[in-house]
Amino acid sequence: MCLDEAREKGGAMTKTFKILTILGSPHNGRSNTRALVEDFVDELAAAGLPLEHRVISLGRTPIAPCRGCWSCAKNAPCPQSKNDDLEEVKAAMLGCDVLILASPVYENQVSAQMKALFDRLFTWCHVFPLLGKVGLSACTTGNDGIAPTSAFLEMMLATYGVSSFGTISSMGAFTPGFFPRRDAARAGHRKLARKVVTTLLEGKALPVTRLQRRMFKVMKRKFAVVHAFDWIRHGPIEGQPAPPRILLWLLRRRIEKVGITDEQLDRLTKLTPFELSWWRSRGWLDARSFEDLARRPRPSIDAIAAVEAQ
Repeated sequence: MCLDEAREKGGAMTKTFKILTILGSPHNGRSNTRALVEDFVDELAAAGLPLEHRVISLGRTPIAPCRGCWSCAKNAPCPQSKNDDLEEVKAAMLGCDVLILASPVYENQVSAQMKALFDRLFTWCHVFPLLGKVGLSACTTGNDGIAPTSAFLEMMLATYGVSSFGTISSMGAFTPGFFPRRDAARAGHRKLARKVVTTLLEGKALPVTRLQRRMFKVMKRKFAVVHAFDWIRHGPIEGQPAPPRILLWLLRRRIEKVGITDEQLDRLTKLTPFELSWWRSRGWLDARSFEDLARRPRPSIDAIAAVEAQ
């Protein structure tokens, strides 16, 4: 039973929530960030949430770096997937109820392991594949860097469509396995854990954030333009909304001024066929807000796999 079904039934729930942590630390069992997350999940269980917790440690399930080949955007298999378990990680993210993105602070940013995952999920940054899911971010540091790292993790959650409860974090997590402030961190996040449990068990929706609205505007603008270029080049598309007249006028003037050829226009319209087909197939091109988007048909594991396989 999904969260939407739970809301329809007035919050009565018997399901076990699947919590997935993507751990960016290379240290796995000795990771202070993992300890922070596991303590928080223990608090969720203590507060009455039926759960299963899976940790995918990118230090043990390494993701090869992106080569910038754009194969994923062209509905072609990623050549790097032959070298890693990205498809398994994606399936786990699509199948979870609660997603936790967790990384230690490395040079005021997420770890290289976590960044490699984000880079390989290039097309996901455009289609809100985890729309309707909830999650949170987690990070630890010895001294500094919590703010930029947590902000980046929160931005990635919003980019994928996840509604976040915020960040759990702790300073004073020094070398791997040396985490003297662990008990204080656990106690400090107990109130948030209770909020998470109450929200999930009652089937409540988290409020839409300014960051989610901003990400929607960015992506809506991007694919409105790509859709308009395709419209200019190939004409009306059955079942799809016509681009705004002012946008078509501006783009046509731009095409004439720059001297864009039909061949170049074809290349522009074929840069992101997976993402454009996703926005079209879900009826998202005429959505006016993130709230509106959230009311439209939502992605499913099978649907994303089918579009990616085209």
